[in-house]
Amino acid sequence: LVSPWRFPRAARANDMVNTGNTAVPADSLAGNTIDFLKRHPPFDEMDDAALGFLASRLAVGYYPKDTVIVAPEQGEPRAFFIIKRGLVHLLPANSGALTNPAPHPLGQGEFFSVGALLEQRAVTATYVAGTDTFCFELSPGDFRDLLHRSRRFQEFATRYLASLLKQSRRLFKMQVSGSVGEQQAMSRPLRSLMRRELVSCRRDTSVGDALRAMHQAKVGSIVVLEPAGTAAGILTRHDVVDRVVLAQTDLARPIESIMTPDPFTLPAEASAFEAAFAMAHRGVRHFPVVDEGRVIGVVAERDLFALQRVSMRQINREVAKAGSPETLQKLAGDIRRLTRSLLEQGVASEQMTLIISTLNDTLTRRIIELEARQYDLDGIEWCWLAFGSEGRFEQTISTDQDNGLIFADVPGVPPDSTRRRLLPFAQAVNRALDACGFPLCIGNIMAGNPQWCLSRTEWQRQFASWIANTDPEALLNASIFFDFRPICGEEDFAADLREKLFAQTTVNGRFLRQLAEQALRTEPPLGLLRDFAVEDDGTVDLKKSGARLFVDAARVISLATGTEHTNTAQRLRHGGARVNVKTGEIAAAVDAFFFIQMLRLRQQLAAAGQAGAHNKLDPNELNEVDRRILKACFRQARQLQNRLKLDYQL
Repeated sequence: LVSPWRFPRAARANDMVNTGNTAVPADSLAGNTIDFLKRHPPFDEMDDAALGFLASRLAVGYYPKDTVIVAPEQGEPRAFFIIKRGLVHLLPANSGALTNPAPHPLGQGEFFSVGALLEQRAVTATYVAGTDTFCFELSPGDFRDLLHRSRRFQEFATRYLASLLKQSRRLFKMQVSGSVGEQQAMSRPLRSLMRRELVSCRRDTSVGDALRAMHQAKVGSIVVLEPAGTAAGILTRHDVVDRVVLAQTDLARPIESIMTPDPFTLPAEASAFEAAFAMAHRGVRHFPVVDEGRVIGVVAERDLFALQRVSMRQINREVAKAGSPETLQKLAGDIRRLTRSLLEQGVASEQMTLIISTLNDTLTRRIIELEARQYDLDGIEWCWLAFGSEGRFEQTISTDQDNGLIFADVPGVPPDSTRRRLLPFAQAVNRALDACGFPLCIGNIMAGNPQWCLSRTEWQRQFASWIANTDPEALLNASIFFDFRPICGEEDFAADLREKLFAQTTVNGRFLRQLAEQALRTEPPLGLLRDFAVEDDGTVDLKKSGARLFVDAARVISLATGTEHTNTAQRLRHGGARVNVKTGEIAAAVDAFFFIQMLRLRQQLAAAGQAGAHNKLDPNELNEVDRRILKACFRQARQLQNRLKLDYQL
């Protein structure tokens, strides 16, 4: 390794350091080094004492272009490297088995050899100087000392990408909303939200005594406990109207006779988000919180939401009773306002996209119910299918329609006859969804198109033809159909179709290889000399060149392993394990995918009303933290693609 000069370690104030032409005070050099470090995470959050220690222990190495800085065959690296100036190319592991492997560029302020030093092993990739490069270097002993001196550095080093994601959410939260009260944090455990003593009773407690206990405690529910402290049932103020007042129940009767038995519960460490989602999904306002099976309290809807004007439960309730398309159009706007509020609170994108998709499902089902009343569908068994991002539970704010219909085969009745009855209904639903802010699909992938309103047999034949097709373009156009899931109607139709689909895909190596080849058609937009390979307008398309890379790879894994999930993260988590992808590698890919999704959500909020700008991002507008994360995310996408290349010999 070439290293013409280095700053001496542990230089003291008033010492003079020879930099080649002039002598410079060591404390001046240390000050300049600290200024540099403070411009890059995680050093920008380290305390002054730890920074001073780091600056005083750093040497500087010089590496001419194409010099190997550190490689697996060298054993444990001799230093922790921070790029001061220049460019370093990371050549991924197994790159020798790949055709024309693309290097990952690392730029100023980025560092490497962290994992190897933590685990005292060799690096798993080769790092080569892409240009003449200067690196700050910290010895292994000083690296371990720094871990003990700085909790921030230790956290960052051991959870690199996750730490960056956390820091990014914090910065965005500050940017859009100043500060949000701790009470509103959707990631808080339920244990921290309970403010009242548990109000409970036994099974044989009279209804009258239970109601008096609720009134005195000013609570909306009472939990019926077993002797062991587990939940036998629950009675809420809402139940009282139907089960006591209107039913004229004798108040001397035991509460067991009118309670809701075996209520849904959540553990005390579950998050506020999980509780909010459960309330919206199950249509409840209260539920018991348990710790090791014993009830310790109750969480109510009002404990969870301090949002702007609307909550998930409120929207679900309003959607369920909406009687007209006009009302649903207003509620679609409420969903978008809730999305903005949650985003400003720093809710993670996995939760965000699930919330959006779930609420949109509720809205879609209500539209289908209202429109179905207007048409003669008696005797027809059918199921409304979602494709694409909706089928994957990954809808963002700006999303169009991708849907279809599957209906039962009836002996003696031609499919065209059933189709003619269903199409006017399907087209009305498509129009109503359009009015609610879900634009008609440009590619006409909608249930109102006869091509995608098919019988069960016709759908099976359609998928079989895609699997047998050798035309890559046809497979590309059909890929979103493989992400289908049921929204409304006979859900067994979708389950049976998926079972028959897996029976063909899991044993068809040629099809899977074609699908993998298609997933590699778009490369991560990483530049060789610059951070990002931008398009002509200076932007990166976060959907086509970002999220889609993970979606396509996860789809291949799902169809190869028979993983029933349609969601990208779950496909990676469950399918990845079946093909022996390391847990850490899966977690990093999932984190990377959801960070790109979060950037999309932010961009869509910022670009509201700007045609074509919803997924376009100028990397120069990102802060230093987000730039670094985005580069790391694209590197994770490339690593996922490299795995497909190796698995399918592409």
